[in-house]
Amino acid sequence: MLKVSHICKTIENKNILSNISFILNDGDVLGIAGPNGAGKSTLISILSTIIKPTKGNISYYVNGDLYKGEKKDIIGYVPQDIALYEELNIKDNLLLFGSTISNDTRIVLNKATNIARALGLMDEFKTRVSKLSGGTKRRVNIAIGLIRDPKFVFMDEPVVGVDYRARRDIEYIISNMRSQGKIITITSHLIEFLENTCNKLLILENGKQKYFGDFDDEVKSKI
Repeated sequence: MLKVSHICKTIENKNILSNISFILNDGDVLGIAGPNGAGKSTLISILSTIIKPTKGNISYYVNGDLYKGEKKDIIGYVPQDIALYEELNIKDNLLLFGSTISNDTRIVLNKATNIARALGLMDEFKTRVSKLSGGTKRRVNIAIGLIRDPKFVFMDEPVVGVDYRARRDIEYIISNMRSQGKIITITSHLIEFLENTCNKLLILENGKQKYFGDFDDEVKSKI
């Protein structure tokens, strides 16, 4: 379970987020929607512990118990900006970013291979990143966020610049993670993508919570 309580964020005396609260259960996929400047990326950065809220609390539960360990061990974050080592190939990027998982390279390589296969990256596994298309780089970016097999996954605009095939691959990965009981939060301007992947929806407007609840036909008119 993910419990978000009264999250506020103020930057230079400007209220970016005001009193955001919701609860997600195991297997929930939350889509965060809203216009530019609504606070979507700020919220997902707070949820993934990249930045701290000004006020409020976030509680992460694993197997029904409040998690008190290192958050990095249970959180996977996929940023909107692609951050890869251009001079390295896909395999070496995954091994580098996954190096904290285990001292055993074989374990890391196995995880890297599994996520690369799931995202359709094996044909270019040993291709230098600088030679990849923008869409393929996006998929590598996602693979890095998922390599630790995290319980909580936060994805900021994960399908920007990807083609239809890559988007369907990403939708499949999200569906598979949901079936495993992971809790996933996604920001995206593509409402169709959110429809295909999310069962919960949070709508932000000027940093305020306009709607939180089930993502169904009735709520589409509010987006």
